[in-house]
Amino acid sequence: MSAAELNAVFERNYALVEPYTLLMQAQVRSIFDRLLEVRALPGDAIEFGAFRGGLSCFLGLCIRDLGLRKQVYMLDSFQGLPDARAELDGPFERGMMAGDVQQVSQLRSSLGLDGIVHILPGWFEETLPRLPDSARFCLAHLDADLYSSTRTALQYLALRLVDGGAVVLDDCVCHDVAGVIQATEEVLGGDVHLHLGPKTQAFVFPRGDPRRDRGVPVWRTLGGRRYDLADLLARADYLELVAWDEAFYREHARWYSDYLQLLSGRADPPEDSHRITLDIGAIRRR
Repeated sequence: MSAAELNAVFERNYALVEPYTLLMQAQVRSIFDRLLEVRALPGDAIEFGAFRGGLSCFLGLCIRDLGLRKQVYMLDSFQGLPDARAELDGPFERGMMAGDVQQVSQLRSSLGLDGIVHILPGWFEETLPRLPDSARFCLAHLDADLYSSTRTALQYLALRLVDGGAVVLDDCVCHDVAGVIQATEEVLGGDVHLHLGPKTQAFVFPRGDPRRDRGVPVWRTLGGRRYDLADLLARADYLELVAWDEAFYREHARWYSDYLQLLSGRADPPEDSHRITLDIGAIRRR
């Protein structure tokens, strides 16, 4: 497929699942790019922590459109998170992020993915033994949120990820949430080559990078850990998005500052002071 055709696959399938995922478009695009990089490898795709099922179904749609002979395994308790450790997992608490397995099943069927996407409800410790002993994976998305869940998933993948396979981690670069990155370093090693993805995402190739044309690493330190930014910096569309967001929030901050000065009487009202009250709250409607 040409680049234009691949972009069309992404845009079409992202539009179908957007209401069913909390991931921003750039994060889903990053996962799509990983799928393209590993599509020639043996093995299936697996997601740990599916919530409403959007990302697993997105992968299923793309696998079908790309003509790949792969399956997607969707693992989630559908009861929310298990017990969290405050010192590692920050604001996450037991029961958060609970999905509805019936609604997820209906979404899968409505997209015609019953033969591609397999839903395994239950805690990871219960569902992982139900996977075939022969199961191997070329792509894994970990959105398990917690230290314990991430560690369980990575320990399983350590023995079943094919050479060149990709592991995408959500909540890897997140304030007050150290569990995901700690579990990653404990299982994969403290010197693991972490590539920064959009927002809080990172990805890694634990058994070697499959890309022959991999660029020169661009290292930056975040939270005391080094991340390679080369892939992220290569995406001009993401840099443009961040720049747009920065300008958007800076403008709203100025409006709130003007409004606060108006309320406190610290400044004379500007000629267009009526505009200020219209702008207040707009940031929440975006």
